[in-house]
Amino acid sequence: MNMDKKIVMLSTLAPGGMFSVTEGYRRDGVFERWNIDFIATHLYGPIPEKIREFVKAFFHVFMLLLQGRVALLHCHVSMGLSFWRKSVFLMLGRCFGVPGILHLHGSETKEFYNSLSTFTKRLASHQFTAAATVLVLSDSWRSFVLEVAPKANVVVLPNYVEIPEPVSRTKHSPNINVLFLGVLGERKGVYDLLPAFAAAVKNMPQLFLRIGGNGEVEKTRALVHKLGLETHVECLGWVGGNAKNELLREADIFVLPSYNEGLPVSILEAMSLGIPVITTPVGGIPEVVKDHVNGFLISPGDIPALQNLLEQLGSDPAMRDLIGSAARLSIQGQYSKEIILPKLSAVYEKYVSALYQENTDTNNQENTNTACTTKQ
Repeated sequence: MNMDKKIVMLSTLAPGGMFSVTEGYRRDGVFERWNIDFIATHLYGPIPEKIREFVKAFFHVFMLLLQGRVALLHCHVSMGLSFWRKSVFLMLGRCFGVPGILHLHGSETKEFYNSLSTFTKRLASHQFTAAATVLVLSDSWRSFVLEVAPKANVVVLPNYVEIPEPVSRTKHSPNINVLFLGVLGERKGVYDLLPAFAAAVKNMPQLFLRIGGNGEVEKTRALVHKLGLETHVECLGWVGGNAKNELLREADIFVLPSYNEGLPVSILEAMSLGIPVITTPVGGIPEVVKDHVNGFLISPGDIPALQNLLEQLGSDPAMRDLIGSAARLSIQGQYSKEIILPKLSAVYEKYVSALYQENTDTNNQENTNTACTTKQ
């Protein structure tokens, strides 16, 4: 690749799934290998700071484009304002003849699209079609994009996790640790988890729940208090890095009873450690979790089913081990960096190779012209 030109990756610094994905790329050498310049277009904070970050990113990208230093734009996109923010950068890139990748992460993208007016739906569909490649997390998301933008170039690129060393599940305590990781609010199902857990604890007092995530933290803590679960539930707020890894290693059951999802990194992380997962068949989840094979699927909002599975898994260590082992094997075989990163490289190679060929043709033409001039 022409080292004067960069792949510019645009995403958020706010904690969550997109941030985990881009940090994984950085950790696993993708930035270094492909000469990627990461530019934050969004952060977690007050609205004035978010606006300032966007404006700063816009002028940074504009100057790089003006200097001819951008080979490819890779835009990580959620829904709502995130979609329109990144659309601005993709349109700017097209003005300079630079291809753009639209990388969809938004769990509620379908709902977002369906809520748009006829005119804005056309604009959104145009962004899908005009993007050089639309990256999606699952086959179901690919079908949706092609439904609203039939001419779009859509490629499935699931999230991935680094496969950790196996964790010994030998219990030195009768306690059963249940873990939830995600943004706290209705979408992730935490308000279904807590009443289900309260009912389960009455029959199995050895169950303990840890909740990690930002969002509606105080509302979640208030519900914990209302249900009288203070001795059995820890509401930790956002956790990341080593603290998150420690929570996962100590967990016996992982629960994410979401109403909408893309492909949650937290589920992949839990399964890679051999933790049995209870979740819902939304977004790309049923392409990873097979009910009663490598995890458990319940309908969103089915509190009795969630209670039953918490009690069933809590009382059956052999089942936890069996399902957990199958979960780990499935992640190793389909969602490791060794499987997913070559697929990303293939996408990058398509555009970088075209740039290299263009540069080679230009150089050859210049050499030919020089030779002709010398002969004359």
